[in-house]
Amino acid sequence: MTTGSLGTLRTTVDLAFGAPSGSPRGVYEATWGQREMWRTIARHRPGGFYQLSQIIPVGAPCGLDTALGCLRQLVVRHASLRTTFQEDAGGLYQVIHREGVLRVLVQEAPGEGRERATAAALVAAFQEEEPLLEREFAPRLAVVTRGGAAAYLVLVCSHVVLDGHSERVLAAEAGALLAHATAAPGREGERPAPLPPVVHGPAEQAAAEARARSRRTSARSVAHWRATLADAPPPLFPSPAEPVAGAPIWCGRLASGALAEAEAVLVRSGLGSSALWLSAVARVLAARTGHPAMTFRLPVGNRFDQALDGYVGNLSQHTVVTVDTASGTFPELARRVERDLMRAYFHARYDPAELAEATRDIEARRGAPLDLTCLFNDVRSRGAKRPSTTRPPARAPEVSWELLHSANSDIKLHVRVTESAGHPLLDIAADTSCLPRSAITDALFAVERLLVGAAREAAPGTARS
Repeated sequence: MTTGSLGTLRTTVDLAFGAPSGSPRGVYEATWGQREMWRTIARHRPGGFYQLSQIIPVGAPCGLDTALGCLRQLVVRHASLRTTFQEDAGGLYQVIHREGVLRVLVQEAPGEGRERATAAALVAAFQEEEPLLEREFAPRLAVVTRGGAAAYLVLVCSHVVLDGHSERVLAAEAGALLAHATAAPGREGERPAPLPPVVHGPAEQAAAEARARSRRTSARSVAHWRATLADAPPPLFPSPAEPVAGAPIWCGRLASGALAEAEAVLVRSGLGSSALWLSAVARVLAARTGHPAMTFRLPVGNRFDQALDGYVGNLSQHTVVTVDTASGTFPELARRVERDLMRAYFHARYDPAELAEATRDIEARRGAPLDLTCLFNDVRSRGAKRPSTTRPPARAPEVSWELLHSANSDIKLHVRVTESAGHPLLDIAADTSCLPRSAITDALFAVERLLVGAAREAAPGTARS
């Protein structure tokens, strides 16, 4: 069914799908990742919907039917894309459907070279609307066309059913499906793609989490949280005694050739990549705030088992680590942080109900709410965490800005390491009532100076100033 006609600028197509008869169908316990994100969204409503997005280039030109056929195959392959939810007094449940319909927006780019910008505008529009997961499937899908030929696929999906790794799996599979379809003559969109069968979906994940082994994993993770938070230092940014109106959250991003080279030098000297970034940021924040120790919450993808590499679902949960900058040289601090990070990363699989009970108990013992408003996240993939061996360009350091939220959430500080062309980028996003934009800029350049100086000491003459 189509709303409008293919000759107009914008069209909506109903994409009907049907999964094989042997695939999971029905009501299952929600997974730990689904339950945790469901409660996070409920706590922040209406402030944030936590949706992830991918803009996928089509590559070789293909017709709209071929692009829609590839989207249909993704939905059929992965039960997370055809799941709704129901909640009652007994908890949250996932409802997996074998058949259904997803609406796909087809948008003609307004001019040559505008295809990518059109896709980005569709992402922004989808992000403004919260999916009603009790009765709607999570994906928001679109195809951007130029002259009637598909140019980009757009996927926006709730974090309840996907994590960042799943996004990348879907993008890679869409690329493989498109390449296969455009290389095959005839009925391209209907031909099976050379993708391995899906053997682990959200129903299987929920069953695995109910087993004794997973219960032991949850208990160990909750014990780590208890041990870390029982002695947690005071908040880095204390909350005001009286509520205040939300301040904007600005993100400053530093791109610097010297910073990229410094990371490569320090990693070659034996320091862990994520640890050196977290250590440097902690040192800079300690100098600014006067608090030598601080606790960070860290999102963890939980893909340590290679059997889960192709799983499309939400495995992401959190762990905690305290960084104490009071003693030692920078390399000594980074080695301590590396040790603590490795321990923390393996304690991020837990039943959210068990963790909630533990945090309530800790807060009762401390006599004050826990402050977990500082996040650190190295979002680079496992393969990208080894710094590029290519010497980065001798570019001047540059800070770019993005307004993330118009009002406060429960995040006061979010430090992110990402990458471009194999070289690292440092993001510091902050509630500007805690760190104004000028302080974010100062912190970014202070991290650069610290890492460049440490690299110069580790290998004199190798790191640019």
